[in-house]
This record gives sequence, structure tokens and C-alpha cells, in this order.
Amino acid sequence: MKQFLFGLAALALTSTSSAASQADMVVACTQTANDYAWYLDHPDQDLNVTAAKFAQLFTEDATLKLANMQMQLVEHQGHEEIAARYKQGRDSFRFLHMLSNQRIIPTSDTTAKGTSYVQFIIHPIGEDITHEFGVRGVAEYRSSFEFVDGTCRFSHREGLPRFISLNPKIVDPIPE
Repeated sequence: MKQFLFGLAALALTSTSSAASQADMVVACTQTANDYAWYLDHPDQDLNVTAAKFAQLFTEDATLKLANMQMQLVEHQGHEEIAARYKQGRDSFRFLHMLSNQRIIPTSDTTAKGTSYVQFIIHPIGEDITHEFGVRGVAEYRSSFEFVDGTCRFSHREGLPRFISLNPKIVDPIPE
């Protein structure tokens, strides 16, 4: 009987520990997804610094698949390609991303899958607050995560455009 109770206590402790580590993973992966949007919208003065920070949100061999301006999905693999993709258009356009419906589901003690939606606005940088061109849209992100030593990173992230509007004018009250 004592062995049974000890076994039951050990199982309860293991289950509690596993649930706690999965909760930690969900929190860390949610933060990684939020940091992704933050870096897109808040580049440092030195764009190379932000591109490197952005790439560190991904594992070394990760893939990032995003639509280009022709709405074709293009895959970028590894830190170097992901950092290069981050820098595209930064000298010409300003970005704003608003995340919602974020869901992270652990698939093991070290991996998770996630989805989120993002509403985004892209418009040219300029001194005039009214621009003749702008893009507004909604995309669905589908992500795979790896959780190692308390840090969550994307192993794969895919942004699928859902609704896109080429708005003729966007007003920017805070010009760059």
C-alpha cells in the first residue's frame, strides 16, 4: 500500500511539473509572437541591430514564409535570410501590426504549434501626412515553436494573407 501511495504522489508531482513547464512554454511562446510584431513596428536607429534581434526569435534553421507584394508566398530560411527579409522596405515604408486571437498549443515538453491573426497597415515614409498609397490587411500566422532552456523560438512561421485592401490614402499624424 505504501508503494502505491508513493507512486501516486510521484505521478502527481510529475504531472504538476509537466503542466507548469507547459504553462511556462505557452507564456514564452506568446511573448515571442508579441516580440515578432514589436520588432516589425519598432526598428532601432541601426537597422542591422533590429534585424539581428528579429532573426534571434527563430531557431538557426527556421523557415519564415511570407507573401510578397504580388501575394506569392516566399520562404526564407535561417537567420541570414530572415534578417535580410526583415530589412526589405524599411527605408521606404512604415509598418503597424495588431495581433489578436493568439493561441499556443503544446505538442510536447519542448514544442508547440500556434496561430494568431494580425491586422496590418503599411504606408510610405514621408514628410507629408497624406500618402497616395497604402496597404491594409489581415493575415493569419501559423507557427511552430521550440522551447529550450526557458526560451521559445519559431522553428517555422507562415503568414497567410486573408484580406488585403489597397487603400488610396492613409493619413499619418506622426510623420517620420
